[in-house]
Amino acid sequence: MISPPFREGVKAAVPIWVAYISTSFALGISAKAYGLNLGEIVLMSALVFAAPAQFAALEPLASGKPALQILLITFLINLRFLVMSAAIAPYFGRVRRAALLFSSHLISISTFIIPYVHCQKEPRKQARADGIEEWGRSNFHYFLGLAATCFSVWVVGTGFGYWAALHVGPGFKEGLKFMLPGYFACILTVELKRKTALLIGMASFLLAVPGALLNAEWGWLVTALLIGTVGWGIEQWIQRGPR
Repeated sequence: MISPPFREGVKAAVPIWVAYISTSFALGISAKAYGLNLGEIVLMSALVFAAPAQFAALEPLASGKPALQILLITFLINLRFLVMSAAIAPYFGRVRRAALLFSSHLISISTFIIPYVHCQKEPRKQARADGIEEWGRSNFHYFLGLAATCFSVWVVGTGFGYWAALHVGPGFKEGLKFMLPGYFACILTVELKRKTALLIGMASFLLAVPGALLNAEWGWLVTALLIGTVGWGIEQWIQRGPR
């Protein structure tokens, strides 16, 4: 029997489905344009479940970059999920560790924020041990209702996107290769409203080309790490301000 908190989580997930359908559809189409097969991109969505990391991995996979590079860059991009998992786990009370380990795979930006806010609004029952256990179980079921359905939509949407790419003309397929840089350009455009992001963007532009030319295999990864370090330094410098 489906618990009421689980049903509440499913209802809260509906707006996320809308965003996931369009993004996963674009991912499936882009994967076809970069030469991946249906099984590869669906399996990637099931194992990675992170749009930025998956989009970032398409070009290296298509160009035959070493597997270690791709694993390292996706690990660095997804490292933030470790912090998110640690932040929300206390709200699940005494849920078994095996269940927590399974649920951590369902963490993404969207599936973390909404349940985290929901859990903070729920009053903690401290009077009795069974009250705390029920409180944690309720929060966990809410998270599962939201996250599990979002995960399913993401994986299925990726497959449908790939299927759609099989039924479009060759001219349209060439244009699909611009979808990947367009995805990151949209993210960058939103961030450029801040002075910090603008300076980081300029520094990235200056470092990207010479960094990539240093080494055909590892240059792009070293450049990405260097840009990230420089960006962190710029952000710290601006936050400190004049003394």
